[in-house]
Amino acid sequence: MIRKEDNPWSDALVMICTKCGKSISGMKESNIADNLKMYYKKSLKDSGDGKKIRVVTSSCLDICIDEFQAITVASNDKTESFIMHPEKDREAFLELLKEKL
Repeated sequence: MIRKEDNPWSDALVMICTKCGKSISGMKESNIADNLKMYYKKSLKDSGDGKKIRVVTSSCLDICIDEFQAITVASNDKTESFIMHPEKDREAFLELLKEKL
């Protein structure tokens, strides 16, 4: 039997591509996607928004561009994909996420 369940994180789902980080030069971190995921989860939890948004890693999102990290945000009304630098743009992307709440 298939049964629909409500999500406690129903405002948005953030998917971070695990493949992109391999193309970013000068990054010392071994797993950029996991590090970004933990950064966003902690930041959202600290701001009280952690239960609204689920942050996960994903296989390739098919929007990879060398030297950038791909992230997709799926919410109730739409799905949007972004590319960003995982260090230089991570704060700006966090603010973008909060605006979407």
